[in-house]
Amino acid sequence: MDNIIVSFNVIAPVFFLMVLGYFLVNYTSLADGKQANAIVFKIFLPCMLFYNVYQSDIGSEIHSRIRLCMWAAGGLLILFVLLCLIVPRIVTQENQQGVVIQGIFRSNYVIFGVAVVQNMYGPKSTTTAAILSAILVPMYNFLAVVALSIFGEKRENDWKKIILDIIKNPLIISSVLGIIFSLLGIRLPTAVDTTVQDLAKLSTPIAFMILGGDLDFSKVKGNLKTAFVVLTIKLVILPLIMIPMVVMMGYRDADLLSGVLAYQTPVAVSSYIMAQQAGADGQLAGQLVVFSSVLSIFTLFVTIFILRTMGLLAV
Repeated sequence: MDNIIVSFNVIAPVFFLMVLGYFLVNYTSLADGKQANAIVFKIFLPCMLFYNVYQSDIGSEIHSRIRLCMWAAGGLLILFVLLCLIVPRIVTQENQQGVVIQGIFRSNYVIFGVAVVQNMYGPKSTTTAAILSAILVPMYNFLAVVALSIFGEKRENDWKKIILDIIKNPLIISSVLGIIFSLLGIRLPTAVDTTVQDLAKLSTPIAFMILGGDLDFSKVKGNLKTAFVVLTIKLVILPLIMIPMVVMMGYRDADLLSGVLAYQTPVAVSSYIMAQQAGADGQLAGQLVVFSSVLSIFTLFVTIFILRTMGLLAV
């Protein structure tokens, strides 16, 4: 019973914040989804990623977690290559191929990864998730562009522009700055440190509210079979393959949960926008965002409950 309560307390706040955000954006005039989204991704989330890494001893943290970082990055690359080889042979509609590929490998880790670990273990235990964010976020963005460029109708051939856009990503810049400040021992003035810390604390609740506000249930019609297959692979099959690997590497508690979330978080909201811009099936992309965001609440609860029952996640 204790495991159920702890698992519920970790996931429930995420669900409640998403419901509140959906209500505020869709049924009141209190929030403008687009403007709020821009503020979250340009200010709040970068502050969170920067501060989580900045306040840690990044040198020793990376050294002790180098295998986990290599596993996460290497696993993502292998998964991407396999998807590019297999999906075009199975998915007959060309404008859906890139959407299916990014739907399986691309996760909303920057929000869910750090937040779920923080809910369970506290802010000081999110270093691993923040480090993985610094590695995975640029990879997600770059590989998504590659997939949609190859399998989308509007193919982007200006790779300099693609790389420049990725480098200019606020989430990537903040993560890199956090690593540099931590490694060099650079300390922010007290007033600036407090301000960044306060913004970092706001990032998680606001980000989940905006995510809830972004959910558009009008996009759930059609393509249900394809969406079901994609999300079964993403939220069930991949975790069943990846979790035993992290456990066998000896990681437990916050490190284990950080690794698990790299492969069991919902599809990133921005994947829907990117799919539209690439001339891919935007409706399917929207469905994957909606369904994965809702279903992941249940699948993450089950995963945390099972891992706690097995004694792999202690609080």
